[in-house]
Amino acid sequence: MSNAATIAETLQDATRRLRVAGVANDLLDAQTLLCFTLGRDRTWLIINYREPIPEGVASRYAELVERRAKGEPLQYITGRQEFFGLDFEVAPDVLIPRPESELMVEEVVRLVTTEVLGKPLIVDVGTGSGCLAVAIAREVPEAQLIAIDISAAALCIAQRNAVRHGVETRIEFLTGDLLTRLRDKATIIVSNPPYIAAEEMAGLQREVRDWEPRIALTDEGDGLGFYRRLLSEAPGHLQPGGILICEVGYQQADRLRALVSSTHWQMPRFLTDLQGYERTMVVRLQTDPSAITVTSE
Repeated sequence: MSNAATIAETLQDATRRLRVAGVANDLLDAQTLLCFTLGRDRTWLIINYREPIPEGVASRYAELVERRAKGEPLQYITGRQEFFGLDFEVAPDVLIPRPESELMVEEVVRLVTTEVLGKPLIVDVGTGSGCLAVAIAREVPEAQLIAIDISAAALCIAQRNAVRHGVETRIEFLTGDLLTRLRDKATIIVSNPPYIAAEEMAGLQREVRDWEPRIALTDEGDGLGFYRRLLSEAPGHLQPGGILICEVGYQQADRLRALVSSTHWQMPRFLTDLQGYERTMVVRLQTDPSAITVTSE
């Protein structure tokens, strides 16, 4: 008779370890990691809860649980994250895709559909995992896309995600700082820039603060540095009437309204997330842009 712990016993021990370590979703994370280790789904775990776990599998699982207990995000351990109904590869070189970013994809789809934009050129600035570019490419098959990131390592992951979802021929990947490599005039520019102020970094959850790439989180200033640059530089890279769509921090909307120059940009719209926070800024370029001026706070 085997002395190996059963699935139920193993999950119980793992959940207890994660709870002691302060992991919020202790049971769910324990189950997810065991599914990942076994290559099975949660239903299988429930049906086979009395089955023993082989020693080698148990050892591997214990290692993963310990990594999670030390704060490593579940997504980096499993190497995957769902976004807009698609499965994305993720790693510490890229920000973990989040549900609030799906607002940008939804807005692009709405604009292309309602404004009959033909074959738009859509640029994703700071593409990271490529989640925005890939999801948009899937949802807007008539669009061509350019995905830009300053990190070559991030672009490699983004390219693999494009291949994974069959849109690699419609996305051009460029290594560069914001819009410096962009040569064509875009119809829409989307971006999830680093918007956390340097002084706020210490207060973030450890999973974010200690594990996600700092360069994708903060501008090392007041959190508005990249918006200033985008609002200043984007008019030179957009078609007349072109649109800039950015994710914003949940307390940044009023400060961003003050940054938008009414001379070159129409007043922005803000889309709210499920909690009612203004998390996405949509701003349209005036049809006759001239010199670029951005107001200061």
